[in-house]
Amino acid sequence: MKQNDTYKSKDILLVIGLFLVVFVIGADSFIISPLLPAIEKDYAVTTSQAALAVTIYALCYAVGSPFFGPLGDKFNKRKLLITGLLIFLIGSFICAQATNIGIFYFGRAVAGIGAAVTMPNVWATVGSYFTGKKLNIVMGITMSALSLSIAIGVPLGTLLSQLSNWHMAFWGSIILTLMAFGVLLLVVPSLKGNQGKLKYLASFQTLVKSRRALLSLSINLVWMFGFYLIYTFLGTFLNQNFHFNTAQTGNIFIVYGLSNFIASFCGGHLLSKLGAMKDVIINGFLSMIFILGLVIWQNQLWGIIIFLILLALVQGLGVTALTTYIVGVVPDKRSTVMSFNSSFLYLGLTLGSLIGAILYSKIGFTGLGIISIMALGIAIIETIRLKK
Repeated sequence: MKQNDTYKSKDILLVIGLFLVVFVIGADSFIISPLLPAIEKDYAVTTSQAALAVTIYALCYAVGSPFFGPLGDKFNKRKLLITGLLIFLIGSFICAQATNIGIFYFGRAVAGIGAAVTMPNVWATVGSYFTGKKLNIVMGITMSALSLSIAIGVPLGTLLSQLSNWHMAFWGSIILTLMAFGVLLLVVPSLKGNQGKLKYLASFQTLVKSRRALLSLSINLVWMFGFYLIYTFLGTFLNQNFHFNTAQTGNIFIVYGLSNFIASFCGGHLLSKLGAMKDVIINGFLSMIFILGLVIWQNQLWGIIIFLILLALVQGLGVTALTTYIVGVVPDKRSTVMSFNSSFLYLGLTLGSLIGAILYSKIGFTGLGIISIMALGIAIIETIRLKK
């Protein structure tokens, strides 16, 4: 696409279509946190056993992305988006009907694989179709769908679970997925990959040889580990510390999601002025400060809300900047790079939820917060190295 500041109608429709896809998958990914207490009670399992559903989803995503994502460098990205969303839909259907924790785990695994096929090709489609300032802005808008999924999708799911039971949240996800699927068929153009045989080893070698790619991916991994270590157990913490029910916890996620949405949506404009690396460093440092605030004022609801809003804002800005930078590090292997980006993101989520599940009962919210701050500090140091 030519670098100009005007958007054609087909450009706008494409952004809307990709936005909906990211929103649906984001809502399904994030909805688990406020539902954990209800899942524990329904299946009569422990917090760590319920949190394993988060780990399984994230692990399937993390392992699947490097194998499914690079397909976009060879095959039509539109067909891969459709296939991935169908697999994701099947996984959500299994979760909606799961009668025991084992079946629920399986459903989360299938959904994770579907997301692994879909999401890397969403970011690769944005990177292939848009350039320059438009890329910064469209990436910010598309990523803001993840934030909006927390602000609207997650509370909607918790509301449905209050009306009947937590399974209703996944029936709601199925309806949204079908809507996104319909829009996807109409608006996403045919974006063919490169000619020739698909060579995983060659694609991976290209990535390994890029210092910028490896460093930026490691930053994403450590950043996401630090964030999800504390985010995954926010719903459990609110339930235990303030005796919140699922709906009340959902209200807190509305506050977080809306704040994060605003930051992500507008992040592209700030990114164009500051530059990606400076944006990541500043917002990473502020994230450390605001998580410390959450730890210090964890027994005050006003403190939780204020610092959660601030954390949402800087996370929205920082993650948008990091993703926009990564999508351009190896232009001819965007699907491969973004598949590893998604993999490292969910590997961070996997490690955060898994280690958090082990440590939460021992060191509590305070301990998780301290480890989270340390992880973000490491991410900042790595970003400074990358900038040199």
